[in-house]
Amino acid sequence: MTNLSLKQLIQTEIFIFLNNEFKDLDISINEVEVTSCKNKEDGDYASNIALKLAKKVNQNPIELSTKIQSCISNKAIKEITKIEVAGPGFINFFISTASKVLILQEIMQKKDNYGKNELGCNKNILLEFVSANPTGPLHVGHGRGAVFGDCLSNLLGFSGYNVTKEYYVNDAGKQIMILTLSVLYRYHELINESFKKFFKDFYQGDYIWDISAHLHREYGDIFFIENLENIKLDDLDQTILEVKNNLKDKFEILREESVNYIIQDINKTLVNIDVNFDNWYLESDLLKSDMLRKTLDKLESKNMIEKKEGALWFKSKDNSDDTDRVLVKSNGDHTYFLSDIAYHQAKSNRNFDVLLNVWGADHHGYVPRIKSAFHEIKKNRVSIEILLIQFANLYRGKTKLQMSTRSGQFIKLDELINEIGKDAIRFFYLMRKNDQHLDFDIELAKKKTSDNPVFYIKYAHARICSVLEQILDRKINISNSNIDFEILSLDEEIELIDKLRSFPNVLEAACKKYEPHIITNYQRELAQLFHSYYNKCNIIKSNEELRNARVYLLRCIQIVLSNSSNIIGISLPEKM
Repeated sequence: MTNLSLKQLIQTEIFIFLNNEFKDLDISINEVEVTSCKNKEDGDYASNIALKLAKKVNQNPIELSTKIQSCISNKAIKEITKIEVAGPGFINFFISTASKVLILQEIMQKKDNYGKNELGCNKNILLEFVSANPTGPLHVGHGRGAVFGDCLSNLLGFSGYNVTKEYYVNDAGKQIMILTLSVLYRYHELINESFKKFFKDFYQGDYIWDISAHLHREYGDIFFIENLENIKLDDLDQTILEVKNNLKDKFEILREESVNYIIQDINKTLVNIDVNFDNWYLESDLLKSDMLRKTLDKLESKNMIEKKEGALWFKSKDNSDDTDRVLVKSNGDHTYFLSDIAYHQAKSNRNFDVLLNVWGADHHGYVPRIKSAFHEIKKNRVSIEILLIQFANLYRGKTKLQMSTRSGQFIKLDELINEIGKDAIRFFYLMRKNDQHLDFDIELAKKKTSDNPVFYIKYAHARICSVLEQILDRKINISNSNIDFEILSLDEEIELIDKLRSFPNVLEAACKKYEPHIITNYQRELAQLFHSYYNKCNIIKSNEELRNARVYLLRCIQIVLSNSSNIIGISLPEKM
């Protein structure tokens, strides 16, 4: 009997009792919650169903839970050794050791597939994340969303979903115009050292010089404007217009080259932390299509557009927003809001079941208006989910590091990768729930002690590999056919077995909640249990029967560490 089927067995037995006892009620099996207990004193599984249904069935929760306890106890299910009613009406289930240890055989049989589930039922998910504006390199503030999105993709894939990862490239709009001008003015400084004019709102980082130098090497002086110094910078929009009129078609080349240079740099950085995208969707391609017109037509057909003050407005107040939102300005320019709605309409046309967006916490106010607009333009039954990533504060010990993108005073994600490595970055970014602030201590991430959770987990795996290597060197052949798993009776061994049994439930919970940090917490707890066990027990020098069972247990721990690490995206060494 596997861990998952034990849980289902309890759930099913409760469901059967309820349907027999309350025939007139429409009770779904999904209403019957059965969860793993954190404290072994409370048993292995617990259900709060009596508390949930007490009012509905007009019974005292303890009275109802006692009836359920009696009914299931009378069936004498061999895997269940005891059932007790606790607190205000919880039902706790205790599982026999003989049933628990069977999980070791299941882990060894399934290996890489242990923990997999079919929650996704082959549904198609379009997961959009990072999507940082291509106006500069990725900095450490972008790293959390990148790692979260990639880990979430791994988790969803492990749970039976078909996931497509997409980066939406905002390569149109005013910020891109400012980027292009920033590059152009630095380009002129390269050509003419006496040219010193630079607008305070231009992008300031060294990367602007790099792009300018690249353009000069590739194109020579073709973007040079003789009278650029005479163009006033007090009106940015007018400056953009004058430069465009001067360069004509060459301005588009300048824009594309600047954006492409940054996109290539962004992609290189992402690859360095093992984040790869299936699609890079360009906003400029969206604008070249007729998607904006189709979106406006769709919203107009739903009577969701109002014309006032010479502009077109989306009636978002009708959908619980605090005010209506502009789609097309009075000068005819579209807003970011309209292009974002059009992008989501384009996504809904691509036969996905779920559109899953990972955005920064600064988009909090943007979520309800996008959802309300999506409700009007979506195709078929596609749904939308938006997850927000809180900011990560970077520390070096007790010193908080400051960042400003526009001024160029930021820490590039590449710099962090070079200093602490890909694995530490991925794990530390996943240590907290996505909507909670995260303090990232660089010095802690570099430590080679048990204080550093990444080191602690890697060391656990290396220790297991060392034991297995010794077994191999001694030519000891261990197979499960001659192992008595019930000999694993130490409290530490039972705790480890319980922790291994809970792994599928951990993945299921993490997937349902979109919370990968549940897995990093699990890994830390598993590593801690293992190290305590390793320090207490001499595995190799145990008698043959006990040694074989313990080595088998270690192999199972190794498999679960590997499977969870694959989802998180960190590597595990064989030696340290």
